[in-house]
Amino acid sequence: MEYRKIALLDKTGKISYELLEQIAKAIQIQLQRDVSPKWDVSGEVRAFRTFGEIPAGFWTVSILEETENKFNGTHWYDSTTNIPYAQARLTDWVTQEYTQNHLTKVLSEEIIEMCIDPYGQRIVRGKDFEDNTQEVEFLVELADPIANPSIGYYINDIFVTNFIYPSYFDVTHVAGTKYDHLGLLKKPLDLFDRSYQIFRRAGQWFKAFMVQGKIVVRKSSEGVPLEAFESKKLLQFLAFILSLFLVVFLIFRLLGGKLNSKK
Repeated sequence: MEYRKIALLDKTGKISYELLEQIAKAIQIQLQRDVSPKWDVSGEVRAFRTFGEIPAGFWTVSILEETENKFNGTHWYDSTTNIPYAQARLTDWVTQEYTQNHLTKVLSEEIIEMCIDPYGQRIVRGKDFEDNTQEVEFLVELADPIANPSIGYYINDIFVTNFIYPSYFDVTHVAGTKYDHLGLLKKPLDLFDRSYQIFRRAGQWFKAFMVQGKIVVRKSSEGVPLEAFESKKLLQFLAFILSLFLVVFLIFRLLGGKLNSKK
């Protein structure tokens, strides 16, 4: 069994060390108690105050104001050192708001996914979402098919992500089979609203999204189809920025007019 060592680090200065320790302990329980029996990987998760305290052999998971992919979380590896790492955004990338449950769920997602597939190479072959006569390669990301922010469970008052079982990639449905930890998915390759599955078709990467009960397939480069709630939040944020810009513009125009009149 693979054994991972994960270092949890807050780089925003906004998360107390006490909370960071609680998060690390909860995700370690999830990894050892829930994930390990199904995915044959275990490990430890420890909180650290500074990067300099992290021992060699640990993979760092950082809480940041902004992630490198601009979304809520990511995990990848350093091409120079070949060491895996993960990042979690302090606030939701759509709402721009902070909630503890959102942050801890993202951390849980990125950590268990990185433990299972640190280099983004673990794939399972199966049938295409749009054409079941065509074979594609599914990337194994444990939380993506149930990525809806409201879906998870608590470990010692810390909200962690639900995750899929290996049976999620079964070819056919068998009655009584669990496809995820909470038993919410009803069949192989099932998706929840605001969730997705990454797959490779003929050498190109795609994402199959569940949007308001319908599967939407897009090339990975085409972005995320937002649901009505997320679209509304994003539009509200853009409207706020625009109105702020107009207020500043009018103030400058007004001040400029007064200065000209004085001359």
